[in-house]
Amino acid sequence: MAESYPTSSVEKYELDPALKEFSFDIGYGTEYFTAYIRPDIQSFTRGEHKVAKKPNMNGHAVKFINMSPDSLRLYWMPGNGEAGVPMAIINPFGATGTASFPGHQFMLASLDDDHNEEKTPLINYYVKDRIIFYYDPFDVPNNAELTQKRLANLSFIDYEKYEKLRRNRAFGKKYEEFTGLEYISRFPRAQPRHKMWRADYFGQEHWVTSKETHFKKIPETALKTIDMYGKHRELGDEPHFLPEYRTGDEYLNMTLKVLSCAPRAFEIENFLSEVEVDHILHLADITPMGLSSTGSASDTLTRNLKSSTRTSRNTWIEREKNSVIDSIYRRAADVIGIDEKLLRHRKENESKENSIGEALQLVHYDKKQEYTAHHDFGYAPIQDAAQAVRFSTLLLYLNEGMGGGETEFPRWLNGNTTSGLRVTPKKGKAVLFYSMLPDGNMDDLSQHSANPITEGEKMLINLWVHDPIRKDY
Repeated sequence: MAESYPTSSVEKYELDPALKEFSFDIGYGTEYFTAYIRPDIQSFTRGEHKVAKKPNMNGHAVKFINMSPDSLRLYWMPGNGEAGVPMAIINPFGATGTASFPGHQFMLASLDDDHNEEKTPLINYYVKDRIIFYYDPFDVPNNAELTQKRLANLSFIDYEKYEKLRRNRAFGKKYEEFTGLEYISRFPRAQPRHKMWRADYFGQEHWVTSKETHFKKIPETALKTIDMYGKHRELGDEPHFLPEYRTGDEYLNMTLKVLSCAPRAFEIENFLSEVEVDHILHLADITPMGLSSTGSASDTLTRNLKSSTRTSRNTWIEREKNSVIDSIYRRAADVIGIDEKLLRHRKENESKENSIGEALQLVHYDKKQEYTAHHDFGYAPIQDAAQAVRFSTLLLYLNEGMGGGETEFPRWLNGNTTSGLRVTPKKGKAVLFYSMLPDGNMDDLSQHSANPITEGEKMLINLWVHDPIRKDY
């Protein structure tokens, strides 16, 4: 039987039995942290399986932390004497990351280095089964006196930043000892402020009701750009907005069904109506699309690097586009379990925070196009104490019947197969998954891909939601 939750619920995860408190001391006295202990496969399958299958895909996230006051450039080293491939610039006391595989080699170098393998790098990293890699030019193992002498050259502000990362590194060891997982976030970090749906076992269901019922016809009045800073409809407003163009139902009932417990992923059938899908496809026809990128490039070398990981085309649709798109945001807020105000720009007397929702990304995949396995989360800069990052992803499929094109979670925890979890696109269906664990750590298992199209084409839109607030990183 499905479990029903009110859409206005803001309940947190204090009652999640997978959250356990532990104490530790890393030089600041006794501290406490409530960590997520991932349940085993027996829990997820309710006793059907005792051993999880080892996934065929052995890649994972890698994160590089720069504990120096200098900007550095990260290179991927192909080997065989080839020049390094520039990946990103890491700001002083900053971090960056990517998806990688065991055997990969990365290099950090100064910005004026010509990334030739014959040059002496600051440091080489050889990826095996680790996620977190530190560059610390000050720490001298087993020589605290020399370490302090080096640190004495730092300014007070830089020393504070260094100490934050040192504390993070020390906590990471304690966290890994307790949970068996590496700590990908930066300590200290609060638990997610937003609701997280439980995924206790495969096939578990949650019910959601929304007043944002399906459109059955698109009115001309709904096609105008709306003023998101003006008067807004509230969730409980009566009567329904544009009721004559909707189905006539008082509520839209939606069911979230657990596809995966680790990572947490859910499917929602019939999130969009046929008319709404056709309207979005019309917007795709009249909106110019460009080659999709894999994130914000940080320097000219990186921007000029042709990406082989993402070969689609995309564009962006703001919530203010029209009332139909506004309604989709409101429905998404109900499914995610947050107040719709959080997904729009707000007036000064409402809040000083920005919208936590990004513009809808409209993506088109043609034959042979794909997006290889990646993570949606990023790495907040050290000056962002709240560490705003992408928290959840809502995928909305706009067509079906293509060859390939599945959304795949290649490393999901299951007892049936070594292959990834493949979600076949279906017109109007939605998939919700989280990039974060309930304790605030990033979920490495949220790695996912858009598989290559073998026949036809694929169209979708997606909504990224940040926690706790949205910032560009």
